[in-house]
Amino acid sequence: MSRPVALAAVLLALSAPVAAAAPARERAPARLLVTGREYSLTLSRAKLRAGDAIVQLHNFGEDPHDLHLQRAGSDRAFEIGEVLPGETGTLEMRMRRRSTYRLWCSIDPHAALGMEATLRTKAKRPPRRR
Repeated sequence: MSRPVALAAVLLALSAPVAAAAPARERAPARLLVTGREYSLTLSRAKLRAGDAIVQLHNFGEDPHDLHLQRAGSDRAFEIGEVLPGETGTLEMRMRRRSTYRLWCSIDPHAALGMEATLRTKAKRPPRRR
């Protein structure tokens, strides 16, 4: 291959769209760790990015606990079933933007004794461009 032809091939390759060379990056799900013990729920953060989320309940208590999440104004509740002491339960869900979620343990009378919390979501940020 002659030098001008090789140079032309390199210039052509460099002028190709960069987006075609690199696939679009998906955002990793937001993560929330909820720690449960008699009789409190502690969230790893007060606000979570909207979109796909992984919520985990770790039971630091001595009794079994579960976790329910419900968006304000919605009848639908998500749940992590009963989690035994020392274990962790996981839930994958989609969080709505600019919403407030109520979290509670439904085992009677845990919520009434303080096992409830509030989580807010913030707007999704577009993926960063490189």
